[in-house]
Order: sequence, then structure tokens, then C-alpha cells
Amino acid sequence: MKFIKPDKSIIEKAKPYIGPYSDPILRVIYYDKLKRVFNYLKNRRWKLILEIGCGEGFLLQSLCQIGEKVIGSDIKETIEFSKKITLNEIKKKCTNLELKEIDVKHLSSVIDKESCDVIVAVSVLEHIPEYKIAIEEIKTCLKPKGIFVCVIPTENTLYKIGRKVIGYHNEYHKAYNFEDLRAFLPKNFHEVKTWFSPFHFPLFFSGAYQKPRNIIVEGSSYEHHLDLG
Repeated sequence: MKFIKPDKSIIEKAKPYIGPYSDPILRVIYYDKLKRVFNYLKNRRWKLILEIGCGEGFLLQSLCQIGEKVIGSDIKETIEFSKKITLNEIKKKCTNLELKEIDVKHLSSVIDKESCDVIVAVSVLEHIPEYKIAIEEIKTCLKPKGIFVCVIPTENTLYKIGRKVIGYHNEYHKAYNFEDLRAFLPKNFHEVKTWFSPFHFPLFFSGAYQKPRNIIVEGSSYEHHLDLG
């Protein structure tokens, strides 16, 4: 199974709205982030995959190859707008795809608790000042041993220079601190694998995390961590 790039017709339709990512070189960087997430997950068949903050949905068609059911979600204004430019076209190609309006800070009010095999968040958490609440909600909706895959910017010097080169001059991720978020994730999950992109350059950090399974022993519980195997 291979990562599926969106049809050219969909890209052309989205071009006026995806800013610098309409540039062919920057799209290569963007697709590399998505491709590496897909390649990590593609060797198994998953019952339910949820992508939060799916945006234009350029990862969804690939996820639909490996999930019995895939949910693409985003906040109200984004999901409604993206349906008009890309998501409805992608949904036509994927009979197992469902689109939902979801604010990840209230995820468990929309998605059943412990129902997701995989939750994916690509370039999402850095936009959420209350990321600790979002991560708690993600953990709540994952099955025991479920997998959370996220991609976040490193905000290092190389990343900041790159942003200026492509035309971003203002503060973009308000109240975001890479080191704080990076340190918080292993406190809630078992860290299975980490990598940098694009092409191993440390612009974006990616991590695969597993929800621990709680085992009851004589009235108490302890966390037992299991790798993918």
C-alpha cells in the first residue's frame, strides 16, 4: 500500500486557500509529513481511525486504505469550508469515510470512549493552548493499547528561518512551547517511536504513542505498557 496524493483537480481547487503549500516544493515537505505517518500505520488493518484537525483532508484517502472506518474531523468553520473545496470530493472516493465537526477539547462528547484504534493529529496540537485537555480527551477516546500519532513543529532556529523564507513573518503558534508539549506526551502514553521530518531534518517532530492498558490486581490497578509487536 502506498500513500495516495490528492488528485490534481482537488489540489487546483484548494490552491487559493492553502497558502504557501500551494508551492510545489513546499507540498513535497507537507506530503513527506503525511507519508511518514501513513507508512508507520500501514502494516495493519485498523477498525477505526480518527484524524483530528484533518483540514483539507490530504491524508484521509490513504488512511481509508488501512481502516475499516475512518473519521475526518475539524472545528466547525474549517470542516464546513473544507467540505466545499476538497472533503466532499475525497469522500466520494472513500465509502468508509465519515466527516464530523469536532473540537478536540470536547472529543469524548462526540466520539465514544475507548472506541478508536488510532487517532492522528498532524500539525494540530501547536494551535491549541489547552493542549493538555486535548491530550486527555484523545487518551479517553483511544482503546487500551490504541495508538496516537502526532506531528508538531520543533520551533527551532532552522524551522523559524524556514518560516520567514516562505513568507510567514508573524507569530504563528501563540503560547506554544515545543519542549513542554514534547515532555507532556510521554507522561500520558507509552512512547513507541519518534522521528523527524522532512527527510530526517528536524523541522517537525513526529511521535507514535500507545495508550497503556490498566490491569486490575487485587483491587488496585497498574499500567502495563505494550508495544505494537
